[in-house]
Amino acid sequence: MQRRVLLGGLSLTALRFGFARAQTALGVASPPASLPVAILPNPQAAKLDDTVNPAFTRLTIMRWGDALLPDAPNFNPHPLTAGQASTQFPYDASLIGLLAPPPAEDNIPRLIMVLANPDAPARMVFPGGVDNPDAAGKLQGGTILNLQYLSGRWVTVAGGYQNRRLTDGTLCQISGPAAAAIGNTVQGVLAPQGGCITPWGTALFGEGHAAPWLTRLANTGYGYNDPAQAPKFGWATEVNPLDPAAIPIKRTALGRFAKSAIAAATSDGRPVVFMSQDDPAGYLFRFIAATNATDGTALDSGTLAVAQVNGSHLTWIDLPGDTPGLVGTLAAASTANGSVFDAPGGIAIAANGRLYLACQGNPGRNPGNSNALNPRANDDNGYVLALQAPGGDLTAKNFSAEIAIAAGNPATSAGTQYGLGSDGWFKHPRTLNLDSLGQLWIGTDSHGDTSETADGLFIMQIGGPSKYRITTAYLAPVGAAIGGAAFDAATHTSFAMVRHPGATTSASFDDPATRWPTLLPSMPPQSTVIALTG
Repeated sequence: MQRRVLLGGLSLTALRFGFARAQTALGVASPPASLPVAILPNPQAAKLDDTVNPAFTRLTIMRWGDALLPDAPNFNPHPLTAGQASTQFPYDASLIGLLAPPPAEDNIPRLIMVLANPDAPARMVFPGGVDNPDAAGKLQGGTILNLQYLSGRWVTVAGGYQNRRLTDGTLCQISGPAAAAIGNTVQGVLAPQGGCITPWGTALFGEGHAAPWLTRLANTGYGYNDPAQAPKFGWATEVNPLDPAAIPIKRTALGRFAKSAIAAATSDGRPVVFMSQDDPAGYLFRFIAATNATDGTALDSGTLAVAQVNGSHLTWIDLPGDTPGLVGTLAAASTANGSVFDAPGGIAIAANGRLYLACQGNPGRNPGNSNALNPRANDDNGYVLALQAPGGDLTAKNFSAEIAIAAGNPATSAGTQYGLGSDGWFKHPRTLNLDSLGQLWIGTDSHGDTSETADGLFIMQIGGPSKYRITTAYLAPVGAAIGGAAFDAATHTSFAMVRHPGATTSASFDDPATRWPTLLPSMPPQSTVIALTG
């Protein structure tokens, strides 16, 4: 089969499956290696509709309001009720990953998709911006979704066996060193920003800033108005996506702080978990378990550490493992002289022990506090760091590091850095995901400010002559951001989460910046899981 070729020198096969060899495409030669900087054309400004690289076909998988559970009513946001919010796909989501269930007798390929649901802003969810906390609490949390492959494409299974929502009302267990002090159970998973599928087959949700939700949900009947509830949130929550009856477990050994992203691997059979703090000046943490990943309680004991920047290296500083140190993880990180990064977000771990960290940028960084890995003071364009574990040992004390991409408009921003032959530029990298052959998919999030360029998905080569070259795969509609990607190599499908379209800084439910994906005046904009195929 003849495949179309993309600008920038990458065939569709290379774009999706990691071949990095440069080619000549559509009469545009790849720049010679001697060029000092990449040549980057102006990106496309955000539009009412999305923009898809011609090599791909974009399919819709799931939208806000689509049926998830068997008793889901038809979507009617005028106004949205708690019953709808409990049974339909939520307003906002970040794609955590995919898990393959055991094969069924009908031989139909199936996947389990896991998503975090961070937010439900009243101004975008409810007519007139009039909040309904009962419904809002059901829109946030987590989603587990069945997919099956029929007629050459992935489709959702309404009422599927594993389909499930984790919300403000979900009963959770609390385990690990701090459980005895704060309590063994709690109602609710609050504000997870992201997470990951672990190598041992579970999903980790990283709870974010719980305080606004505790205030918002104070009168919903779950006891959130009790100050004793606060220490029960802000943890990493683990659940088995294949078991619809599994009780989520909050793992206190991983520390309590607002998490932006989580990535997990194993070293000598032991879990190693990396976590970023959701803050403009946020820490990077690492947890090394004391026991093997096959032990169901492996995340309940181990060593939590914070990263410290020393020149172009990271040093991991161990933190106290007692209850005060875990409940007050940020204070412990400060006492240990941990280094803050410029809004650290997505983390991806390559097979060779190289980590990639997305930082959205921090305009509040003082020039006097800059360092080799955070060199851009008063700058919110962001960057992508490449962190190398020596010999691939993720438990090592020191990692080397370099800036892979320094984001921003090369025409107007100082210090930008992209790989040679990159076909575009971006701002505010937020999510990172590696495909089956090692290409890094970068999702951006400008928090609704898409006046200069659209947020989108950008593919970065991680090695060879095309190292750090950027190819634009997809641009989201105005007001939207990218909430991660996930990949099924068997069907050549790349999934992505398009978050909160139309939610510019001045938009509302009644006056959104776009009504994508339907573009119908009777429909609100809908966060949408898409699939890119070609």
